[in-house]
Amino acid sequence: MPSEDFSRRTILRGVGAGVAGTALAGQASAADVRNDEYVVGVDPDRGLDRAREAADEVRREFDFGSIGRAVSGRFSENAVENLQNNPNVRYVERNGLMRALEQETPYGIEQVDADLAVDDGETGDGVSVAIIDTGIDAQHETLEANLGEGYATEDAACTTDCGGGPFGGGNDIDDCLEEWDDDNDHGTHCAGTAGAADDGTGVLGVAPDATLHAVKVLQCDGGGTLDDIAAGIQWSADQGHDVQNMSLGSDTDSDVVRDAVQYADERGVVMVAAAGNDGPCTDCVGYPAAYDEVIAVSATDEDDDLADFSSTGPEVDIAAPGVDVLSTIPRDDYDEFSGTSMSSPHVAGAAATLIAAGTDPADVRGELMAAADDVGLDDNEQGAGRLNVADALDIEDDGDDDDEDDDDGDDDEEPSSPDIDTFGVSTQTTGRWNRADVDWAVSDDDGALESVTSELLAADGTVLDSESSSVGGSSADGEHELRSDDDPEEVRLTVVDEEGNETSDTRSY
Repeated sequence: MPSEDFSRRTILRGVGAGVAGTALAGQASAADVRNDEYVVGVDPDRGLDRAREAADEVRREFDFGSIGRAVSGRFSENAVENLQNNPNVRYVERNGLMRALEQETPYGIEQVDADLAVDDGETGDGVSVAIIDTGIDAQHETLEANLGEGYATEDAACTTDCGGGPFGGGNDIDDCLEEWDDDNDHGTHCAGTAGAADDGTGVLGVAPDATLHAVKVLQCDGGGTLDDIAAGIQWSADQGHDVQNMSLGSDTDSDVVRDAVQYADERGVVMVAAAGNDGPCTDCVGYPAAYDEVIAVSATDEDDDLADFSSTGPEVDIAAPGVDVLSTIPRDDYDEFSGTSMSSPHVAGAAATLIAAGTDPADVRGELMAAADDVGLDDNEQGAGRLNVADALDIEDDGDDDDEDDDDGDDDEEPSSPDIDTFGVSTQTTGRWNRADVDWAVSDDDGALESVTSELLAADGTVLDSESSSVGGSSADGEHELRSDDDPEEVRLTVVDEEGNETSDTRSY
């Protein structure tokens, strides 16, 4: 709970908060800087020496295992042309920028029922969460106890002399306590939402006992090169971190970042990213959120309405609070920011809580989506719905009343079970992803439908992915989209009425 001193500081910073918010608004094109810097992706077993030799200067090298290798650095136009014609070269892309996603300057913890999970002892203990961002304040009063080993790329290392840049300046901290210390505010704010400690100070995070790792790939101005971001993703995966939060992005795809995402996915990392702040718009989710391996998060407000800045599109998996979110900033301070950057760490913290409770990381996305609350937005806006941490953990609100007997004389009347009237499944395989589109229609003679859930099942009955819709009345129809990188065996459709009666049916995948 916030202290009185904390509340006073928040009010006093109200004017400055607007400035902090606008400094990082929107998204940057990934090909907007350093025209002579490129990233060259080559085959796993050949082409690396040629790429090295062609570089005027090598920044770094990547080994993504069976995915391939890459070299970033400075290349002449002639070298780029020759490399593009080399059969062992998978791609040549400019080493552009991604940036922190934030718009303005967290009630959200209660809205997603994370407080109920914490009260029930589900706190993310033993799970590691990487905040791939501008760093984390190394001495913040409600974060320091949860901090683990950090990392910073050479370009993004903390500075007390921010040179400004295309996205504004830093936060003018007086001292960098670590290379990964936060010289911007953005990363610390995300860290607080994901895992601020339950210590009676400041704010409460979704997973207050998770270990937070600062992976500083964004500079003090909020921008970071593609190779730095890829390096941070790979470093975190190599450390064995369970969850990565990426409140950053670009509207431009990047091959080297995609390589890094696939590398982390192969190592079982749950990756969560901000959908972007390009709204109002349609089909405009940025990268890396748009990648299949990443959980893409859109932003809602205190009333569960879509934030007007939130990017939307079919890649959105889930929504979370992202307007006027209160969280930590350096040093021992707090502020309200808005953006899908603020939504993403709610989901990253929830992922940590589920893993700590025993959920297989491969099942986290499906469990979060199955428990999400349908708040009445389009699928492209909310995905499966707005995050509900307690429901994902099967924690019931003690405030709910138990079922009571009615005294209307109808106790002896057996309520009818709901019916599945239509259950159609179409399947397709795209790369490593198996997909199922479910077309359904249901009805209930009592006029008391409650929910419809589609599930993609493995041969042993494990739920690989699921999607639920809240329904009502006597009939309803709709569509669900399921996907998994495992081998599904069948699709199950379940309809439930208000009395708890349910009907299920399955189809072979």
